[in-house]
Amino acid sequence: MRIKTIKGFTILELLVVIAILGIFTVVAYPNISKWIDDRAVKKDVYDVINYINERKNEIQSGEYGMHQVALNTRVHTYSMSTQNYFNTYKKVGTNNYFKNNRVCRYQQPNTSQNTSRIPNLDIGSRNNDSSSHVYPSTNHPSPKHFSLICITKDGTIRHENNNPKNVNVRDPSTGKYYDYYLFCSKNHSTAQNCKEGAQHDIMYRITWDRFVNIKVYKYNKKSNKWKKIDG
Repeated sequence: MRIKTIKGFTILELLVVIAILGIFTVVAYPNISKWIDDRAVKKDVYDVINYINERKNEIQSGEYGMHQVALNTRVHTYSMSTQNYFNTYKKVGTNNYFKNNRVCRYQQPNTSQNTSRIPNLDIGSRNNDSSSHVYPSTNHPSPKHFSLICITKDGTIRHENNNPKNVNVRDPSTGKYYDYYLFCSKNHSTAQNCKEGAQHDIMYRITWDRFVNIKVYKYNKKSNKWKKIDG
């Protein structure tokens, strides 16, 4: 009867395998880690977009007359009822600053916050589970310490852009300037240096027009350019 011998790995072969695994780890790990960071930041981006779109749907359905969405480390909303919106902006004979200038102001009269109906969304330095720092935010000096979106059904009311003072950027496809909100990976930035003109790895920004149509851009550090990826 012939006895079968099972040949194992030699020490040299094991050392070669270990060396190959070590090289693979050194080369691949940074890319895998960066991919994970990128997905986490992108999730924060779309959490905020979903929050804004929910508020937009509430306006279009007539549930509210106007929303003021404040983009900060705490995304939150002040709302105006349809009746108060009519009295402020539409009623014949009404004469006030907001109607005459077609503007809204953060926490203006006849707006209120109801977090039981519209919960806040914490992000950035306020939320340890968030993967992003954001700009503008209260981590930056006034008046660029948060952005405000005024949402109405016809898009005729704009933020007066006083305090806060929204930041804006030129859209190369239209030549127009739009307000924006910036996201930077916490693993590649600090709360303070995530700001206008930053050039960090893994950055996204969203922009919106007066009808709150949102576009999403991603930053490419190698080319130092922003590329639209959605909207």
